[in-house]
Amino acid sequence: MDISRIEWSDEFKLGLPAIDAEHKDLLEACNQFIEAARANAPIGTLAGILENMILRTRAHFVAEERMLDRHDYPGLLAHKAEHDRLLAQAETLKARYQDVSQEDELRNLTGETATFLQTWLLDHIRTNDRPYRPYLMNLA
Repeated sequence: MDISRIEWSDEFKLGLPAIDAEHKDLLEACNQFIEAARANAPIGTLAGILENMILRTRAHFVAEERMLDRHDYPGLLAHKAEHDRLLAQAETLKARYQDVSQEDELRNLTGETATFLQTWLLDHIRTNDRPYRPYLMNLA
């Protein structure tokens, strides 16, 4: 598999310590999946890592939504809808692990999952989270 680890950089920092810490945690969970996939880990290991990442992501999304709600962020409903869409996609991928029966299917699903995790995490921070940063900074 040719997907590389994600290295944390200032590009991902929002300047909100709690959110940045959660994003770093999610990045490490994503890297854990990528490393397991590159090592051809068994299906149960991959599914377990994905399940753990979904749980951590759900907790992060709840915390982020509560913070935005506390500050009356006007884009909260759209932001929450994006969270819901991402979680639904991740749950669909997780469910597919139960139906994989052949090695090539597992490799394809694992590659698809790794690409999804890496893409959604980086795009979510850059595209969906960055817009609320100036709003919150102006409140300080």
